[in-house]
Amino acid sequence: MLLRRRQFDAELAEEMRLHRELREREQIERGLSPREARYAAHRRFGNDLVLREESRDMWRWNWLDNLVQDIRYGLRMLVKNPGFTAVAVLTLALGIGANTAIFSVVNAVLLRPLPFPNPEQLVALFERDPKVGYDQNFPAAGNYLDWRAQNNVFTQMAAYGGEGQYNLTGAERPERVAGAAVTADLFPLLGIRPLLGRTFASEEELPGHDRVVVLSYGLWKQRFEGDRGVVGKSIAVNGRDCTVIGVMPPGFNFPGDTGTVLKIHTWSSAQLWVPLALDAGTWAVRSDHYLSVVARLKPDVSLAQAGSEMNGIEQSLVKQYPHEFIGSHVNIIPLHRQVASGLEPVLLVLLGAVCFVLLIGCANIANLLLARGTSRRKEIAVRAALGASRLRVVRQLITESLLLGICGGALLAGKPGT
Repeated sequence: MLLRRRQFDAELAEEMRLHRELREREQIERGLSPREARYAAHRRFGNDLVLREESRDMWRWNWLDNLVQDIRYGLRMLVKNPGFTAVAVLTLALGIGANTAIFSVVNAVLLRPLPFPNPEQLVALFERDPKVGYDQNFPAAGNYLDWRAQNNVFTQMAAYGGEGQYNLTGAERPERVAGAAVTADLFPLLGIRPLLGRTFASEEELPGHDRVVVLSYGLWKQRFEGDRGVVGKSIAVNGRDCTVIGVMPPGFNFPGDTGTVLKIHTWSSAQLWVPLALDAGTWAVRSDHYLSVVARLKPDVSLAQAGSEMNGIEQSLVKQYPHEFIGSHVNIIPLHRQVASGLEPVLLVLLGAVCFVLLIGCANIANLLLARGTSRRKEIAVRAALGASRLRVVRQLITESLLLGICGGALLAGKPGT
């Protein structure tokens, strides 16, 4: 019936004709004239159209056939009223588009976990001092070394810093790209392996041994045209010849873009990485606060336990170096929350605002549908007179409303970048 509707209707009509003829023969055998027999057979058999509808209703997939009929009729009605359809579709497209855009940001920043293994274990560490009034101060290099050496709550701890912008020169065109100077532990801590080559070794954090660079997938594709032989070659980074030792997988641009449309702190999406190579004197400084520190909690350690131990370490450093500018506590923040720091209220307000915009648009379309319904009274009355039930009429109107929503979504999906 679904694929060969005409054949089904023809066979049904033939079967009904056969039953009527058999009934007529029975009446003739009882002594009625052919005309009386035909009348009695038709009266006994019933209305052909009603019987055909009842026969179709016995089919298991009849709801699908009715749905197709409702969609076809609804499309004809929308085409018949192009002005109303255009206004309704454009209104829905604007409302749906605004909600889609804001929800994409909310989903990426607040709902979706960071694209790293076991992201719930990743935290960012800051110095804090309630008496002075700061809550998230970057740690100094010397304090970071003591944190890493003395803690028992983290499996790994890493830091990153640097200029944030690097000049690429040489045979290719000069280019300025975002990047980061990172410790060798950063990539293993995040659980990311390179697509090609390797990441930094611990000895490459020493000055003089740091002339190596790791490229992002995007930079490798754009500047080096995806040449797999780039690993081992030398490129000029900030006027220094550095050997390319690895290429990171697609989508990895930490620090900066962590799979969201927002950035951590003021970083842009990192396109290359160099070792954080500081001399012994710089590593000993405790009042120059510029490093960003991330760590991975041990599986059986809570944030409260980690905070208690790190506060003890920090207070010990304050006593050991009383003349240095060191915070009194360590603020441990889940990395996912740090990404969205300060943005959650704004995003939720924006989401609520665009939801109201969509509700207002839907209310306006509902008013248009009600006004249009008054002009369709005659049509609905005729359908009811022909046997359409109230449920069938309501279902047809709902189908037309759904078609408007689908057309609005399709119009949005047809735009580039959506």
